[in-house]
Amino acid sequence: MRAVTDAKRPRPRAVLGAVLSIIGGGLLVVAEWRRLLRDRGHVDPVLVVLMAAGVLVLIGIGFGWFVHRGRSRHRVVAGLRPGWSLHEVWADESLGREIVAQGVWERGMSLAGGTRFTLAWSASGVELWRGGQAPRAVLSLPWQAVASVTEGSGHAASSARPAVVVSTVAHATLVLVPCSRPSGGVLPAGAAQVGRLVGAMRSARRER
Repeated sequence: MRAVTDAKRPRPRAVLGAVLSIIGGGLLVVAEWRRLLRDRGHVDPVLVVLMAAGVLVLIGIGFGWFVHRGRSRHRVVAGLRPGWSLHEVWADESLGREIVAQGVWERGMSLAGGTRFTLAWSASGVELWRGGQAPRAVLSLPWQAVASVTEGSGHAASSARPAVVVSTVAHATLVLVPCSRPSGGVLPAGAAQVGRLVGAMRSARRER
């Protein structure tokens, strides 16, 4: 089932600008490191420290941008779906292939997993939202279209992590790795937290 979009699509130029800024800064750092390695006999130690600090700053900017984007989406979805429960998740490496079984082909998903979504659910069903300040519902399923909600493990551009597994009547297996905080962040949830999350979804589905 293709989800109905409730908001405007993200502005591609804004997203592209942020990504290109990070990539551009990274390329400058790499170029400078190559020069330093080539001339390592004449390297100023202070310059090496500054370059290392620059790398850390770029990594921090990248993480900060993704966290801010996720929290913006979380707030917008909360306004569009009042009364629904929300939790930020990462896609397992298989999610892009699996949602095709639901008639959805989503561009720009990492083959290694790690694409961020907001998982939303209520007594009426479950949804996956993507985007920043103008998110859209990528997938929207009534509970009648869901066969089960269980605990499992998923790879979201990392080693195996505790995950929520939503199996659908259309034989798709949607594996989602939750963040430790419902509003997002950089740390994954532990097994006990994922267990509680699965329990909450089953309760909304009125599953015993």
